[in-house]
Amino acid sequence: MASTFIRKLFTGDSGDDPAAVAAYNAMTTAFLQSDQLITEIEGGVAAARAVDPTGQVTQQWVPLRERYSAATATYLQLQRPVPDAPYQPAPVYQECTRTLERVCDDMTRFRHRFSDALGRARAAQQLATEAAQKARIDANTAVAALDRTENLPYLQYPSVVAAVDVLAERVRTLDTVTGNADRREAAAAVTDATAAIHTALAAAPGRGAEAQNAVRSIATRISAVATRAEHIGPARSALLREFSAACSNDLVDNDRLAAAESTAADHELQAARGEITAGRPESALAHCTAAREHLRTADAAVDAVTDRLRTLREVRDNPAQVADKVRFRLRDAQQLAMQRDLVADWGSVLDAQVERIDRACAALDGVHPDYWTYMTDLEAIDRFITGIVDRLRGRG
Repeated sequence: MASTFIRKLFTGDSGDDPAAVAAYNAMTTAFLQSDQLITEIEGGVAAARAVDPTGQVTQQWVPLRERYSAATATYLQLQRPVPDAPYQPAPVYQECTRTLERVCDDMTRFRHRFSDALGRARAAQQLATEAAQKARIDANTAVAALDRTENLPYLQYPSVVAAVDVLAERVRTLDTVTGNADRREAAAAVTDATAAIHTALAAAPGRGAEAQNAVRSIATRISAVATRAEHIGPARSALLREFSAACSNDLVDNDRLAAAESTAADHELQAARGEITAGRPESALAHCTAAREHLRTADAAVDAVTDRLRTLREVRDNPAQVADKVRFRLRDAQQLAMQRDLVADWGSVLDAQVERIDRACAALDGVHPDYWTYMTDLEAIDRFITGIVDRLRGRG
């Protein structure tokens, strides 16, 4: 009784055709072989497709994969639905077996032909996967650092908030990209963002002292600018006494500009002190940055007047020196044009600068020489000649 059950289980009913049973088993073996092959190959093909969607690997694989799918569909149709189901004639199974074997042979040849490409693609995919995994670990570590008790007071600091926002955005990008190169790039961006969080948290405890020092420094600078601004009036008066009004018309409002910018800097300073009192040192530092910008403008307004007076006096004492420097540069440019055999291209342009220099010098012969226009005209000519020299050297 038991032997009959065993025989029915493994070989079917005693009425089954042994050739059909053997053919069915051979078909099953061929299918299992094809399934194993496609499992080995398809991961590499997917990796290769991610690198080059239209490459040879993808092009060659698509029709082979379709043949495998068709052969598999036939195999599934021929499978016996239950153990006691009757077998079909052996030739039916044999035809499917031959189809599966041909597909296996072609897949084996495909694997051999593209083994290097598939290997490189798998390696690239592995690197991208590892980079993404490491980036996510880094991100989790940064998030855990935010939850530490000692860091809780700094979670509202703008630098920390901004760093957290960047990390969240870059993790979202990592979750959406698919290509190996894009995944590695996105993973690197996540790692950089996590480092920024650690940097912000490490710097946060010192922001209070940094803000206090900045406030003291700016208070000192405001006082220094106010002291220096006292020289604007005398310098402006000297300009008007010694030179024509045209030499300083653009500086008429510099005293008011310096005062307004100093006042704006002081307002920012007071705001910074208020932020420190409120326990927001990074906001205080932002006000300090704005105060420094105002002070730079105020400094420039003061320097413009005193520097103009000094410069005009130097030009007045030796006006020929300014023109001589430009003429010297012009002669060098003319010689360079000759050396590079470019006189036909640039000779007339350079010669025209002689007339420009002469006109600038002639303008000083009036009753009230405009030394500022004289100097700025010569500087413009000098810049023009310098540009020509650069082009001469570039063509040479």
